Amino acid sequence: MAIDEFSWCVRTGAAEELTVATLQAQFGDGYKQVAGTGINSASESWPVTCSGNKTEMAAVRAFLKAHVTASCWWVNPWGERKLYRVKSDSIRPNFINGNFVEIAFTFEQAFAP
Repeated sequence: MAIDEFSWCVRTGAAEELTVATLQAQFGDGYKQVAGTGINSASESWPVTCSGNKTEMAAVRAFLKAHVTASCWWVNPWGERKLYRVKSDSIRPNFINGNFVEIAFTFEQAFAP
């Protein structure tokens, strides 16, 4: 099964949100024990925006809707090609004028197709 690739340009200025999942135990004497939760304890998400004419953004919107539950390849601003899914409640089209549309959405790192 081939995995789709998100190839549209996104607005520069994207900001990475990096989350590292840990298990922590705080003790009464101030000592804190911290451990990672597994092999994929660090995950990233990227709130980004695409903009263009209505026809092109309709194709982007369809792609985004299809990749809420299925992973896609995307090259993040660091230049790393990784698997991502679209955060389910993050797709927000904004009609600037009759034919120009901005779509804001968030990519969340995925670890399987």
